[in-house]
Amino acid sequence: MAVLSVRQGNIASYDGDAIVNAANNHLRLGAGVAGAIRRAGGPSIQAECDQHGSIKVGEAAITGAGDLPVKWVIHAAAMGDEAVSERSIRLSTLASLKLAADNGIKRMAFPVLGSGVGGFVFKQAAEIMRDAVRESPHSASLDEVVFYGFSFEDAVQLEQVLLV
Repeated sequence: MAVLSVRQGNIASYDGDAIVNAANNHLRLGAGVAGAIRRAGGPSIQAECDQHGSIKVGEAAITGAGDLPVKWVIHAAAMGDEAVSERSIRLSTLASLKLAADNGIKRMAFPVLGSGVGGFVFKQAAEIMRDAVRESPHSASLDEVVFYGFSFEDAVQLEQVLLV
């Protein structure tokens, strides 16, 4: 089972194998986490997303990471054609873990899906994701799963969620 931990800051600085993008199902890297990934990783990530095309809300897709310090970006579509929901957060987290396992990823980082642009309650989204990671059979193939909180307050809240 993967060790769960928390870091504060910009997820685009993570130095493991993969980061997860809080994506829309059209894989358009716009604002929030996706924008930070686009700015730090360069245009190749969006180009790969464009080649991949749309996915369903609750699914995930994987691309290269451009100029980021990781090898992969997993795009977890917790929103888009549907509003963010408990279901979409859970399913896109599970889909991300499966892609990680399928691609030999051992160390990955998640933002709290749906809690930024999507407007879902941060703590509730983090709890849904924590439970999905703990319940997924794919977590057994991972060494590390890091949850990123951009602000100090978000990181503190994540620490509290993970202690349960």
